Amino acid sequence: MEITVLRRLALVALCTLLAVVGVFETTAHLHLTGPGWDAAAYWGAWRGEMYDGSVGDPGHYLYSPAFAQAVWPLAHTTWPFFAGFFVLVNAMGLAWLLRPLPLVLAVPLWVAGSQEVLSGNVFVPMAIVAALGMRLPQLWAFVALTKITPCLGPVWFAARGEWGALARALGATAAVVAVSALLAPGLWGDWLGFLVDQARISDGAAGWAFIPGPLYRLPVALLLVVWAARTDRVWVLPVAMVVATPFIWNGSLTLLAAIPRLRAYAPRDARRGRGAGPRVTPPSSTTAPTG
Repeated sequence: MEITVLRRLALVALCTLLAVVGVFETTAHLHLTGPGWDAAAYWGAWRGEMYDGSVGDPGHYLYSPAFAQAVWPLAHTTWPFFAGFFVLVNAMGLAWLLRPLPLVLAVPLWVAGSQEVLSGNVFVPMAIVAALGMRLPQLWAFVALTKITPCLGPVWFAARGEWGALARALGATAAVVAVSALLAPGLWGDWLGFLVDQARISDGAAGWAFIPGPLYRLPVALLLVVWAARTDRVWVLPVAMVVATPFIWNGSLTLLAAIPRLRAYAPRDARRGRGAGPRVTPPSSTTAPTG
């Protein structure tokens, strides 16, 4: 069924509204902190106590030692180069994710995500993992070793019985952890202790005050991704990732930018029980294109 002109206009209006909001939020952040306000935590990880903050605290490093080790060479360059690197990755990554959309939608949505682009946070790379992780399960190690709970790709593989893909995702994560722990075993003890402390307070809201804490949302996310996997709705995976993320706010919604790429993998009329055309196999670890 074709989208009516009215629905097209409504989509354009919605995307334009989101762009306006994004411009206001981005301008406010730039005025207060300048670009790279989230990347500053990665920059400072090696310049003090690595795990002295809490989820939601600005400027504190929260991810695994493996990510800090990966950015260590960049952290020993200049701050403008470091911040610029993360901003450039986000800018190009978000553009790639939105490319399947018409320009009239993709451009305002990119502007809407400009706050996340300029922050230097890792939600855009996580969305890229969601888009490419069906073909390259090893990429899920990145999510597992940063924000942890949105790492739902392995759950997708298990629910579909794709054991080879599951083994590749878990194996890559284990290999990175092993190498990282050999280099800095003390940091891993610190991080595990930090995670235990955060789990004790995770029943409260983190991010928007009206949203339940991650301990309440994570079971919902797991059920959602299992349902999506069993019904061939791969585009639901980023939605479940948003539900599972520890700290939900505007930037978290950037994960939804993976949906255009994932919908391109699984057209609406190709899903089980929908449409009259022949059934097309949804993306898996061996069949999904990389775009």
